[in-house]
Amino acid sequence: MKLNEQIEQLSTYCTRLRRELHKVPELGFDCFETQRIILRELEQCAPDRLETIAGTGVKAVFLADRATETLAFRADMDGLPNPEEADCPWRSQHDGRMHGCGHDGHMTALLTFARWLRDHRSEVRRNIVLLFQPGEEGWGGARRMIEEGALENPRVDRIYGLHLWPTVGRGKIGVRWGEQMAQTSDFVITVYGKSAHASTPQMGIDAIVVSAELITMVQTVITRDVDPHQDALLTLGRICGGTAHNVIADEVKISGTLRTLNDALFETLTEKLHALVRGLEIATGATIRPERRVYYPVVRNPRPLVERLYGVLDSMDDTELVEPVMAAEDFAEYQRRVPGVFFFLGINGGRGGAPLHSAAFDFDEDVLLVGAEVYRRLAQEGT
Repeated sequence: MKLNEQIEQLSTYCTRLRRELHKVPELGFDCFETQRIILRELEQCAPDRLETIAGTGVKAVFLADRATETLAFRADMDGLPNPEEADCPWRSQHDGRMHGCGHDGHMTALLTFARWLRDHRSEVRRNIVLLFQPGEEGWGGARRMIEEGALENPRVDRIYGLHLWPTVGRGKIGVRWGEQMAQTSDFVITVYGKSAHASTPQMGIDAIVVSAELITMVQTVITRDVDPHQDALLTLGRICGGTAHNVIADEVKISGTLRTLNDALFETLTEKLHALVRGLEIATGATIRPERRVYYPVVRNPRPLVERLYGVLDSMDDTELVEPVMAAEDFAEYQRRVPGVFFFLGINGGRGGAPLHSAAFDFDEDVLLVGAEVYRRLAQEGT
C-alpha cells in the first residue's frame, strides 16, 4: 500500500473513532461505554495482554523479543459534566455531559498508535504499555491506576502522554523541561455557626458573616504573601449557605482551588490558610473545617527526556517552547514513580478556537495523526 493511501486510511480512522467516542462522554470512573469501544479496538490489534484496570480503565501490553526497556503511553478517558453547544452530527448524546477537554482525541491518538503497533511489531525493540485511564477530571484516576499495577508487569522505565492545547499552533508539539503544569489542591471549607432568628442575632453565630471575613482575608495570602515573580493562584469559585432571609445561617460551604508551580510555596500557602482559619475561629466562635478534595502534583518534565524528545522530533520542526500553565494534570502522579514527559498537541486554528472546558470546544481530527506519529517515533527511537 502506498504511503498516501496509508495516511488517508489512518485519517479516516481517526475521524470516525474520535467522533464515536465524542458522542458518549462519561464521568469519573463510570466509563463503561468508552471502555467497551477501547477494548473493541484493541482486540483487533492483538496485544500480548489486554486487561481492565481501575474499574473502567484498560491496560494493553505489547511485548518485544529481547526488549531492554518498557515504554508506557497514557490517555485519559472521562468527559465533563457540561452541556455541549456544538450543533454537529457527532455532538454528545449524553445530556449534560461532553468531551470538552479533548480526552476523546487523546484516546484516539493512542488507539491509532496501537493500530500501527499491530502492523509493525517486528520493528519495535521495546515493550509497549498502553494505558487508558478513567477519572482524570478531579477523581484521582492516575493514583488508582498505579495502585492497581499500571506501571508494573512489565515494569515501566519511561512514560509519555499528550494533551490537546488550543493556544499551541495546529499540529505543533508544545513542551518544556521543568515545571509545565501546576500543582493543584481543590478544597471545601465548611463554616459552622449557630442558627438564630434575624431579630436576635446576638443569640447566634452568623456563618455568612464569618465566611465573608474569611473570603476577604484569604485573598491577601496571594496579594501580600507571595513574591509577584512566583506563580500562584487562589480561586474561591463557589459559596453556598443559609436557609431563609430572616434566619442567621448556621452553615456555609466555600469551595475553591489553590495552584502553584513550586512545592515549597504550596506548603507555605497551605500553612498560612490554616493559620487564618484558626485565628478566625478564635475571633468569632465559629468552627471552620477545611477539607482537601483533590490534589495533583506539578507536571515536571525532566530535561534529559525533553532533550531526547526534541531529538526524536528533529525532522518534524514543528515544535514550540511553551510557558508554564496553571492548569493541572494527574499525569504528574506517573512522573512521581517513573521518568516521563507530558507534551501539548496544538489545535489552534480550524475547529480549535474554543478554550478547554468550553461548551463549544472542538478540533480537527487530522492533528491526532501527529500525536500518533510522535508515539511511533518514541517507540522506535534508536532502532
